[in-house]
Amino acid sequence: MMSHKITELSELCVAFDNVYSGIEKSCQGCVDPDCMGYVWLLDEEGKRLFECGVPLVQVNNGPTFIHSFSSDATGQLDLSARYPSCSQLCEDSRRCSIHATRPFVCHMYPLGLETRLDGTIVWALHRDCAYVRGLEERGEIEDLEQRIHDLIRNTSFELLKKVVETYRAVDAISSFCYGTNAYREVEYVKV
Repeated sequence: MMSHKITELSELCVAFDNVYSGIEKSCQGCVDPDCMGYVWLLDEEGKRLFECGVPLVQVNNGPTFIHSFSSDATGQLDLSARYPSCSQLCEDSRRCSIHATRPFVCHMYPLGLETRLDGTIVWALHRDCAYVRGLEERGEIEDLEQRIHDLIRNTSFELLKKVVETYRAVDAISSFCYGTNAYREVEYVKV
């Protein structure tokens, strides 16, 4: 249990890395596409990643993403691909070229934010993740959920609010024409 509230994004990234200790074993042979594209950024991450040479795209003066979208013949972004590969993912090895400086949403995965049909936003574990499926099969998923509950409770309201507000902006321009993600609800968002 943590003795102080997490107030900085860098602390929250490290805390998520600790929660998922050992996840890399599941990632090595993974073929699930869900963690590879549509990587959205918090405002403070965009400048840092841009300075590192990561291509970014901002949609309608709103949320910023790692640029992983293909373009049509006129140069317009093609947003129709269900799972565009992240431009920072090395195709031959599935390794992230910016792993040490990857954005928060990557540290957080397989936890994500999801909007239910009734508009409620929930913290959710993505089921199209080998790590989550393995924990479910071994009956160990509740332990991970408890660690996530503890982490959320130990994060400052202001930091959680920043994350959720960014997600809301992303969600407002997103559609799931191929159906929603498969997920397991962990907790309702209280921000």
